[in-house]
Amino acid sequence: MEYYFHGTDQLYSGGLDIMIEIIESGGIKSKNQRGDTIPGKYNGGDYISLGKWDDENSSANSYESCFCGWIFGCPTFIIGSDIDAIHAERIRGEFDSNKERVSCFIDEYHVKDIIELDKIRGVALPFFLMKNDKDYLLKTLKILQYAKLYKWDVYESDIYLIDRIKKEDVFDDMKFNKKDI
Repeated sequence: MEYYFHGTDQLYSGGLDIMIEIIESGGIKSKNQRGDTIPGKYNGGDYISLGKWDDENSSANSYESCFCGWIFGCPTFIIGSDIDAIHAERIRGEFDSNKERVSCFIDEYHVKDIIELDKIRGVALPFFLMKNDKDYLLKTLKILQYAKLYKWDVYESDIYLIDRIKKEDVFDDMKFNKKDI
């Protein structure tokens, strides 16, 4: 199955705060849906930015892929492909406000208004950051509780995320122990 990815673009505790806020608000929402008055540059105020992995393009052109910027290594939501996502046209140079959906990335998609929690299939978390940070650990545990509640798969968020998803190599809390932290 193919997935879309919504990264928080925040490596440390701030990314977990964003995830918790999204979950507790009932879904991933556009800036306008959240009441944020500063619209995004490419996705504007009514759209949510997502990435979609493409073996041919994303890995070969990593500098043009959203995965290196705001998905790999960050707390990320994994979303099923059964959503109405629009591929944003890759533009180079100046932002063109006359075009409908544009991006500086080759693999960015936009979804209007909201992605409900039932469309989320999993989360990816950078577990390595728990080692010496109690606050990060506690927030991670809270997200894991939500993941269990919503029956989401859980993955380690790093450069091997796509390989793990393809192999369905999910985090198994029965095998996780303190020495792994």
